Amino acid sequence: MKTCVVIGAGCAGLTAADALAQAGIEVTVLEARDRVGGRVWSDRAGNGALIERGAEFITAGYDATDAMVERLGLEYVGMGIRYPDRELRPDPGIDRAEALAAAHDVEAAAAAAGPDAMALDILATVEDDDIRELLASRSQSASSVALELLPAERLRTVSHLLDDGETRRIGGGNDGIALCLAERLGDAVRLEDPVSRIEHGPDGVRIHAESGVFEADACIVAVPLAVTQHIAFDPPLEAERIAAMNGIPVGQAAKLVVPAAQAIPPAAIMSTADRFWAYTTPCDEVGGTVVGSWIGGAPVMDLLDVDAGPATWVDRIRGFWTELPALDENAAETTIWRHDNPWTGGTYSAVTGIPDDRERHPIGDQLGRVAFAGEHTAPRDWTATIEGAIRSGQRAADEIITTLGGAA
Repeated sequence: MKTCVVIGAGCAGLTAADALAQAGIEVTVLEARDRVGGRVWSDRAGNGALIERGAEFITAGYDATDAMVERLGLEYVGMGIRYPDRELRPDPGIDRAEALAAAHDVEAAAAAAGPDAMALDILATVEDDDIRELLASRSQSASSVALELLPAERLRTVSHLLDDGETRRIGGGNDGIALCLAERLGDAVRLEDPVSRIEHGPDGVRIHAESGVFEADACIVAVPLAVTQHIAFDPPLEAERIAAMNGIPVGQAAKLVVPAAQAIPPAAIMSTADRFWAYTTPCDEVGGTVVGSWIGGAPVMDLLDVDAGPATWVDRIRGFWTELPALDENAAETTIWRHDNPWTGGTYSAVTGIPDDRERHPIGDQLGRVAFAGEHTAPRDWTATIEGAIRSGQRAADEIITTLGGAA
């Protein structure tokens, strides 16, 4: 029987491992953490609320995720809010049609810009100050990359940040996908077993993990971009691939959970001045009595002094969302992505430099018997998402199945 080692038990790695197992290939999954799911991590707050410490919002077009949810017998629940289309405080009175038209103009300009163009250069062409600030704040928040560091290419789909369809989560937590896949794989998933070195050649691979050395016919690397850069490859990765990986920004972000004194109707509200947002949803499983908040980008994290605790952050929320009931600031909890190291290195990638004749970046190209998965290797429009992780896992599995000629 052909064998494959998958490094990483996030959505990408477990999707790949499940596909390989279905093809009759013997799989071993090595995960550094003490849990599966990676950057998709559902948890409980102190008051019992269901929270998403990692990836949270599932919007339109998640076809691979939809298929996975159905196959695993999971169900979506509506969040009662629209992640892309938020209420602004204070409200500058932006006309939606005008904002969408400006977003499409920005997309066209970003597509025509050179590889070194930056988002600020493109956004500067938007004449309306309020619309320009809307697109700027939404782009920084969604990418979790400081706007002055955000490449213009990341604006090629900026109009999606104004979509008005209801956002969904998976009932019981988004990490249900990872938990179900891991259960199907059983003992093939090994936790707390980080990988430090990959030796690869025409006849197979040798994986050096904390628990020992694994020999296999092939390998799939399905860890975050920053973690991939800390694994030693022998022979080394190509210089071009390493340079491209080093040039991809990885975002920084923080999330907040604050219990409230009473139920709050679902809402998604963004501070235009501070470029962060807060929301409520009945998906919290405690009657909509939790306020969540997201900060994308190190400048806003510094502005709200999140490392010092949630006090400033909570005060800013109260400042623009004045109709909120009393908040239990003492019970506030924060999850700061940049401190979740060494196994993330940040939130997710802001992949750039994808040639127009390529669906995805060459950093995800197969190298002999080593394939690469993860959101940073996903198709152009799906990097930095659960959907991208799943699609990349499916693609990497297909590559290895083809390389090994199936299970024969």
